[in-house]
Amino acid sequence: MLAGIFGGGDYVKLTQWVERYGSTALVTGASSGIGEQFAIQLAEKGFDLLLTARREPLLRELQSKLERDFGISVTCFRCDLSDLDQVDALIAQAQSQSVGLVVSNAGYGVAKGDFLSVAHEHQEAMYRANSIAPARIAHALLPFMVASGRGGMVFTGSMEGDAAFPYSAAYAASKAFLHSLVLALWCEVKADGVDILLLAPGSTDTNAALSQGISREQLVGVMSPGEVARQGLQRLGKQPHFTPGAHNRLFVTLLRWLPKTWAIKMAGYGMKRALDRSAA
Repeated sequence: MLAGIFGGGDYVKLTQWVERYGSTALVTGASSGIGEQFAIQLAEKGFDLLLTARREPLLRELQSKLERDFGISVTCFRCDLSDLDQVDALIAQAQSQSVGLVVSNAGYGVAKGDFLSVAHEHQEAMYRANSIAPARIAHALLPFMVASGRGGMVFTGSMEGDAAFPYSAAYAASKAFLHSLVLALWCEVKADGVDILLLAPGSTDTNAALSQGISREQLVGVMSPGEVARQGLQRLGKQPHFTPGAHNRLFVTLLRWLPKTWAIKMAGYGMKRALDRSAA
């Protein structure tokens, strides 16, 4: 079917993806935003998909669209990554389908503001979803990829994972864990034929910022979820870490080069200012 949709040269490029990573890809957090766009773009490349999210009705709608438009097979698996028993069930499903490409995209943030203003149980649920679940998925699925001599994993981090962010301390810490883990994994499995990418976007046109207390008017350089996903897939196998958007890369570079105390104060000032203006 794909040969009928795409020209010969495009078809060869698409089949190279499946040859490189296997026929089935897992996308977590696929019900909306960046995860949904990853699912669409991987379907375009010919992958069968295992899609997971908490909102199963949205997954079912996406399943129907992708199977109709691209002639692929889509499996929906409802999963809350803050529940590690559900994560283990997802891993078993992924192993049964011999998943060779993982997009570990699911995650969320608690309300921004003072660290002490958010109940510890809410923070710890976020740590499980943003940090522990991706680590567990990687630990379980990487052995198959290493043994096969091929595979890939894309992890969605955040600009906040590259620096300390006062008034977003817990979220930034959950992403910092992920950043450190993923960059180390890139080095460990590169020689085994497995591609690892840490994708660290900035402001993206989703509801995530609003749910954390920041209005859209306070966001700078907002990117579309589709563009973030597209650039991420372009960089897979080419580099270990990528931040979409030149303005985002410039900001992260500035924070790295500034004296540590200055960088922390600068990040905190910007976050607090955005929160105050959003509440006004």
